[in-house]
Amino acid sequence: MPDGKIMLFCKGADSIIYSRLRRGEQPELRRATAEHLELFAREGLRTLCIAQRELAEEEYQLWNKQHDIAASSVQDRDEKLEKISDAIERELTLLGGTAIEDRLQDGVPDAIALLASAGIKLWVLTGDKVETAINIGFSCNLLSTEMDLIVFKVDEDKPERAGAELDRLLATFNKTGSDEELKAAKKNHEPPAPTHALVIDGDSLKHVLDDELRQKFLLLCKECKSVLCCRVSPSQKAAVVQMVKNGLDVITLSIGDGANDVAMIQEAHVGVGIAGEEGRQAVMSSDYAIGQFRFLTRLVLVHGRWSYRRLAETIANFFYKNIVWTF
Repeated sequence: MPDGKIMLFCKGADSIIYSRLRRGEQPELRRATAEHLELFAREGLRTLCIAQRELAEEEYQLWNKQHDIAASSVQDRDEKLEKISDAIERELTLLGGTAIEDRLQDGVPDAIALLASAGIKLWVLTGDKVETAINIGFSCNLLSTEMDLIVFKVDEDKPERAGAELDRLLATFNKTGSDEELKAAKKNHEPPAPTHALVIDGDSLKHVLDDELRQKFLLLCKECKSVLCCRVSPSQKAAVVQMVKNGLDVITLSIGDGANDVAMIQEAHVGVGIAGEEGRQAVMSSDYAIGQFRFLTRLVLVHGRWSYRRLAETIANFFYKNIVWTF
């Protein structure tokens, strides 16, 4: 700052920022901010919290050295950077919340409807609040009023409830989460009936991505037409893609427009980046770059189809050529 002070400013989801605030301070501001964010989210606005903390010179210099070491490490760089950031993002003071209107691009609902009718299953992995994600889900044809909305929520204090809740939900579909059901799910590529949609937040996702519960969660998602994962971190986005890719043995495609989508784009078989307001990070790490979301339908259903046919004909030609040469 101009007066020589060193200030740390943090922005992030309310669930993350609130857990890092100094205990016992600003109860009124916290309550008022939480109420406002809830109000904004219901209107479909994208919300964030902002907090700050003053750092001592020695504390900053020590942290900066450790940060430089983590940033230049070759192995596990992301994990080390996250750990070192986590060390300093503590004892914060809340400044307030922000909300912006982030309108959907033209043609997004039609593109999603077309992809769904082509038999492609759509998952939304977002950092938004649950209410915002549900609003966006309705506005872009992922959710409909006829669907039963399953909101999966596990209390932070009672993580053991996650398994029981999964069993209860699976029982409504006459499933138990066994290995035989997973084998059957791998073979069955028919899209599920559009009767159920699942909404889950990042805190609950942390529990269900555990090795013991992952299979049950995957089978539950298989029964739902749409899956919305809200308030998820970039690493959780990649973990969900990995779970689907390895668990169901299917071809996955990730599409995103910002730096927080990079992990997910790189994890999927095919990564698509959208160039635009959020910069070029997603585009730089993807296999294909497009200007708007609606171009995805043409990329997948037209150019994807042509590429598939060309490849099939090429393989047949090579096979024929080799037989001719051999004989």
